[in-house]
Amino acid sequence: MMGLMGIFRSGPVAEAQVVRSRDPSDNSWFEMRGPKTASGVEVTVERARRVPVVRDCLQVLAQSVGGLSFGVFEKRSDGQRDATDGHPIKALISDPNPRETSIEFLENLIDDLASEGRFLAERDWTSGSERLWRIEPRDFTVELLSDNSLRFRIREAGRPERVLLHEEVWYIPLPPVIGKVHGRSPILKDGAETIGAALALQRYANTFFANDATPPFIFKHKGSFADAASKDNFLNSWGKWFSGRNRHKPGMLEYDMDVHQLAHNNEQAQFLETRKELWLDVSRLWRMPPHKVGILDNATFSNIEHQSLEFVTDTLAPWLELVERSINKHLIADGRFYFEFNVASLLRGDIKTRYEAYALARNWGFLSVNEIRKLENRNGIGPAGDRYMEPLNMTGVGGAPGKSPAEKKEADQAIAFLRNSVAQNGGRPNLKVIQNVA
Repeated sequence: MMGLMGIFRSGPVAEAQVVRSRDPSDNSWFEMRGPKTASGVEVTVERARRVPVVRDCLQVLAQSVGGLSFGVFEKRSDGQRDATDGHPIKALISDPNPRETSIEFLENLIDDLASEGRFLAERDWTSGSERLWRIEPRDFTVELLSDNSLRFRIREAGRPERVLLHEEVWYIPLPPVIGKVHGRSPILKDGAETIGAALALQRYANTFFANDATPPFIFKHKGSFADAASKDNFLNSWGKWFSGRNRHKPGMLEYDMDVHQLAHNNEQAQFLETRKELWLDVSRLWRMPPHKVGILDNATFSNIEHQSLEFVTDTLAPWLELVERSINKHLIADGRFYFEFNVASLLRGDIKTRYEAYALARNWGFLSVNEIRKLENRNGIGPAGDRYMEPLNMTGVGGAPGKSPAEKKEADQAIAFLRNSVAQNGGRPNLKVIQNVA
């Protein structure tokens, strides 16, 4: 009964009892707390980064987006679009704040989304122009107000706590959103069990090699030691013999002793196969092609190029769309203009493939010389480079190659007139008539 009542007890006495029950020598008080997994490992973002394949996935996503060019475009009434290089949002993303470049800012943005599931930047107008200052995901909490707006509490080290409203920040939660406001972390939510197993396997490997890759064993002795001190002396001597410079040297057992191994070795435990499967499972959390994180078992020269295209269309495109739509809604907020990343550099392929594609586009008339040179980051050749080509054997239905229906009708009438003049002149060309027609 007293134990049950203690659950509801509050006040200084209860708090003092809790404090006294804490053991300062317990390492758990000094570790980062995260979701407990079936493997017994608590998963945090910082711990997950220690797994190479997790770090690779986050790095590939962040660096791929950070290196892309981007622009703001205006929609015209005729369906065309114009690049507006002077748009303030283009300038803002290009130079978000005095400390960061656009590459650093975008890489941090994607890394926060891919790891923590949320990104927050404070919008600052104190300098006269807008600036974006990234806030660490661990330094803010999100609150949903009664009017469905959001409020953010910022607790940064060395600074007083402050509260920002939704219009004062740029906030992106990673879908599917939890509780209307919280983004879903691929590490702490969906991938916690898989990453926990990878961390447990990594811990096992470290322990295995820390013990000189020797599995534990016991000694079987038909007799008995004279006393506990004799047994301890034997074990200490054995430990010294197989440690330090004496590792892997032969030993000798006396008194009819025998050694029994208690654990499997790595080969019996299929350590390498398990690790490889876990790495594949981790890469699936971000839909990352295996070759992007160094898993090349089933890769060939032909399918890697195809997988690189799939990386752009299937893996990278959803992240780009999420950022683009968020900028358009919260930063631009004008239906005439929209922000867009340019992924052409990721789809270029090798030089032979690019030039063959350019030749096809040029011959079929939907790219000009200047447009092709712009894609290769080269200057145009002047007004002549803006001309488009058209195949002579292609024309609309009922028209002659390269001629309008009216021109074709006029040409047919001229040919018929010449044929009649030849027939009337005894089968010979009438030069006067030809000159008159010409």
